[in-house]
Amino acid sequence: FIDKLVKYGIKRENVKYIPNFVAKDEFYPERQEKKNAFRHQLGIPLDKFVVFGDGQVQERKGVDDFAKLAVANPEMQFIWAGGFSFGKITDGYDHFKKLVDNPPQNLKFTGIIDRQKLVDYLNIADLFVLPSYDELFPMSVLEAFSCGTPVLLRDLDLYQAIISGYYMKGHDFTEMNNQLQAAAQDPAILNKYSELSAAASAKYSEDNLARIWDEFYHEQYEIGRKLGQIC
Repeated sequence: FIDKLVKYGIKRENVKYIPNFVAKDEFYPERQEKKNAFRHQLGIPLDKFVVFGDGQVQERKGVDDFAKLAVANPEMQFIWAGGFSFGKITDGYDHFKKLVDNPPQNLKFTGIIDRQKLVDYLNIADLFVLPSYDELFPMSVLEAFSCGTPVLLRDLDLYQAIISGYYMKGHDFTEMNNQLQAAAQDPAILNKYSELSAAASAKYSEDNLARIWDEFYHEQYEIGRKLGQIC
């Protein structure tokens, strides 16, 4: 958003970018035994490839493409966590209510779930997929990173500005489906992007953000002192 602020006449050097962070005590990689137990609880075989996405069930989140990916890959298990937070005023409510009530056989809609359950789902996922057409700051992506889950996203300008290099991407359904199938067939790809998720998680961690805020406050102190506003 910095470029947009500059267009309004705000000097670029007067804008400081400080992102959100994800707390590691809330989103973290779980032990393999716990992952296996949760898969067993859900009735998902240990060797089944699991694709997970989350967010409100609405057009902007690309839920239709998520469902199309499920139809195109019947051998995989797809799970979407989230519901209709705004009820019947949700964009496309009637259409998506029918989809949620009658999903493809290999797609499960969990409805709205709590954070601990979300951590469990992120940990059993082989790939986190978010085909959103538009996002603000993608906290759900940072949560996936924090769990060490490989990520596949629609190729949005916003992502390029803040998390470029850490995720797989595709411009449309076809490209995203190709990336998904490539990852499912090659463990090396998943390992690579799991490591990149861990790197992204370190960048958007509490410790790193605390350091950035500390530097910011000291910078502001020095500016104020030089201007004579601070004794």
